[in-house]
Parts: sequence; C-alpha cells; structure tokens
Amino acid sequence: MFNQKFLVLSITLTVLIISGSHISAEAAEKTVISMWKFGGPQHERAYIQKMNKQFEQQNPSITIEWSYQNYGTKREKVITGNVVNELPDIIALDGQSIPEFAEMGIILPLDEISPELINKWEKDYPAEIWKTNMHNGHVYSISTYVDASTFLIYNKKMFREAGITDGNGKARPPKNWNELLVIAKKLTKNGIYGMALPASGHNLDVNMLEGIAYRNGGRWLMDGKVKVNGQGFIDALNLYKDLVPYAPSGYMETNFRNAAEQFFQGKTAMAITESFAPILKAQFDVASDFEYNLSSFPNRQNKSGQFERANFLMTPTYALMVTRQVRNKKAVMKFLDFWSTYDAQKGWSGSVITGRIPTLKKNLESETFAKIYPDLAREYRSGTLFKGALPQEGFIGLTECTKALSEGMQEALLDLASVEEALNNTQKTCQKVIDRAKN
Repeated sequence: MFNQKFLVLSITLTVLIISGSHISAEAAEKTVISMWKFGGPQHERAYIQKMNKQFEQQNPSITIEWSYQNYGTKREKVITGNVVNELPDIIALDGQSIPEFAEMGIILPLDEISPELINKWEKDYPAEIWKTNMHNGHVYSISTYVDASTFLIYNKKMFREAGITDGNGKARPPKNWNELLVIAKKLTKNGIYGMALPASGHNLDVNMLEGIAYRNGGRWLMDGKVKVNGQGFIDALNLYKDLVPYAPSGYMETNFRNAAEQFFQGKTAMAITESFAPILKAQFDVASDFEYNLSSFPNRQNKSGQFERANFLMTPTYALMVTRQVRNKKAVMKFLDFWSTYDAQKGWSGSVITGRIPTLKKNLESETFAKIYPDLAREYRSGTLFKGALPQEGFIGLTECTKALSEGMQEALLDLASVEEALNNTQKTCQKVIDRAKN
C-alpha cells in the first residue's frame, strides 16, 4: 500500500513539474511590444486600446505595453529616451517629427525591415497621403489618418440667408480670396462677425497661415534656403490683415480652439480651421440643428508665390514608428501589419471617430466620411481633394522656426512692422537655425 501511495505521489509531482515547466516556457516565449502614444482625444485613445486588445486576442503570444504621453513634450521625451537608451519599441506621434528623428537615427526605415509589407500596404493609400510617412525616399511610419491645414468652416444657414448659394440653392463656400473678404464684410452685422481669426501664435495657428501660403505658392524651405519672405507668404499674411475688421476683438489671443468655439457658438459666420474641426465641435455645447460645412480654403485668384499650389498640408498624428531599440522586429512588423488593415482603421471613417481625414482609400470612399465631410468627399470622388496636397513641413529646427514665424505674424498684425519687414526678419532668424543644424 505504501508503495502504491508513493508511486501516485511521484507521478503527481512529475506531472506538476512538467506542467510548471510548460507554463514557464509559455511565459518566457511571451513577446512584449512597448509603445508610447502621444496626444489625441480620450475616445480616440480608447478606440486604439480596443484594437490593441483585438490584436492580442489574435496573437496570444504578444502583449502590447501601451503608455500615454503628453503631446506637448513629445520632442523632449523622445530625444531624452534616445540619449539614455530607454526608448520603447514603437512611438506613435506626428509625421512632422519623422525628418528630425530619422536624421538622428532614433527611428528605423520600415522599407529596410520588411520591403514586402511596404509594397503590400502602399496600394491601399492615396499617393499624397503615403508620402506623409516618408523621408529621403524611405518609409518610416504607418498611419491611420491625417490632420490637414488649411480649411474653412462656414455657417450654412447664414450663407443661405445671404444668398451665397449654388444653382440648387445650397450654401456654398467662397470661390476665392476676394469673395471671402466680400462675404466676411457682408456677414459682419448685428453682433455677428464674418470670420473667426486664430492668430495667437500657437503652433497650429502658424500651421494654418502656412497652409494658406502654400495654396498661394509659398514654401518654408527650398534647397536649404528659407523662403518665408516670398510673395506666397506675404500675401497670405496680408489676407489676415484684411480680415481683421471682420473678426471679433481679441484675435491675437484667439487660438485654433477658441476660433472654432466662436464659430460653433454662432458668433461668426466663418472660421479658419484645420480638418479636425468636427472633433472640436463635439467639445462645445452646439445646438443639434446647427448647420455647417468644412471645405478646402479658397485660393487667391492669381497665385502670387513662385511655387506650385498645394491644396493643403497633411500630417499624421497617429504615425507608428519603430525605434532603434526595437527588441523583436518580426513581432513589431506583425503589429504594424495589423494596423494597416481596414478592420483596424475603420473607426476613422467617421463611424467611431469624427473629425479626422482617414488614410485608407476604403475609408475615404465610405458613406460615414461623406456624412462628416460632404464637401471633401465630393472633392475626393472628383479626384481633386489631394491634388497637390503635401506633407506638413518637417525639418531639424522646425520648433524654433515656427516660433519665429509666429512672432513675425503677430508683429505684422499689431502693425509693429510691415508684413515684408516681419517676414524678412523671420527669414533671417530661420536661416541661421537651418545653417546651424547643418553644422
């Protein structure tokens, strides 16, 4: 009897040891992908985490270690992490950061890790959007949407009542800068202003001026030479000055968010904005019957800048980049492959997240995108939406140069200097920054 009990005990211990070894082996084989996500509204972050969980369910041997980071400190956080060798496998931030981080060797070119996946992904994206993931001919990120500058939101009811309509009696956007000014003047009455003008000097306010300048043939840089004092930028800033009489007072303190709030509260008939205006709308107490459209910003009748028009400037702000400290390239590329699919990205069609321009063709063709962005969907179907659209400028020294341009913009609007003088000073300051970066 004793021997039988001993035998049973021995077998039981053996099974436990083997089982324990199996569990330890599974734990040892578990791959952890660490990821920093910078910025974004809470509901968008919740959607991303939901999709990450879906990926984990499909790939039980992989765990996503997700960490939210402050968007305002993205540059310092990543550069510091690089210096002390404490980077995650993936950073998710804006495409404007790609040139600087690529030049510093912080992020890796995806086309060198897996050229076959890059070829697979590229066909599902409009060519202009695909370029927002690139630098010097290499692909550094995969993205699900882009934010774009510059756009105009307009109050459909006010436009209809003023007779600013198409042949079907529907409100339509201004056709050019001259008509924009005429409409702004016409609708400035009875305590309502024609235009909400974001001129606080916030970097997004500067991006919007930049987007208008690019539509007018302006450029930040060309062959290492700063061009912000060219006619494309000069006339864009003069347009801002011409709009001042039709904007609420305090426009120097009005940032992109304040301008959208003024518009959605019915205080202005129009507002200069970015493509994410619908996201801002959701944050304000807006009447359910409030009617508005978002359209591409109108052109100057005759382009005055020396370069080609750019319909708008785009940057992804959920761009997944692989860092130099990646531990398991195969697992990480599998994760990026998941995020390249429609099943992962369909929330950006407008079905879950409203206020983003999706990157996949299938999302751009969806009914939900057309519902959120009727004017843009119409342009996409006609093949004109992305015509000439460019990636938002990114280069080493961008932060300093953006600050210099914001100061020049405010100097001109406050009449502390002429537009030409202000932008000449900006050009000199930025050229020094660019030259220093080269050395």
